[in-house]
Amino acid sequence: MLRVFALCLATLCASSAAAQSLVGKWDCQGRDGPGVAIRTLQEYRANGLFFHRANLAIGDTRGRMDASLSLRGSWSLKPNVIVENIRTAKLTKLLQNGKDISQTAIGRRMSRDLPKQLFGPTGTSKTRIKFTAPDRFEIVGGTIRGICARH
Repeated sequence: MLRVFALCLATLCASSAAAQSLVGKWDCQGRDGPGVAIRTLQEYRANGLFFHRANLAIGDTRGRMDASLSLRGSWSLKPNVIVENIRTAKLTKLLQNGKDISQTAIGRRMSRDLPKQLFGPTGTSKTRIKFTAPDRFEIVGGTIRGICARH
């Protein structure tokens, strides 16, 4: 019984230490396949809230789209998985081949639909990570691969 309690306590402490190590600001760069580059500035607060600014560049031989998003919500860290519950996601800028289309009909529709397309109907994002140093982690799960460094 004592052994089980000690193991649970050690697991709880390790999880709390890992969550504490994520608190702060992070500069992240990644890719989602060959056509999508992602750059984010992320802030994880000790009170369980997060704030992110994300820039996406999507392109191929037919053209390019650039999007900027602001995200807010709550977060937790399960073993090696950041769970984010997105409360608000706002598309702040949308460019097509360098031209601002944010206020066009398609821009407004994309602004309304993009957060749901990115995070699904529940607004929950689960990202598998691996700390490589106290000030650095890698995004290692799913189709997105990236590196984040403490800002």
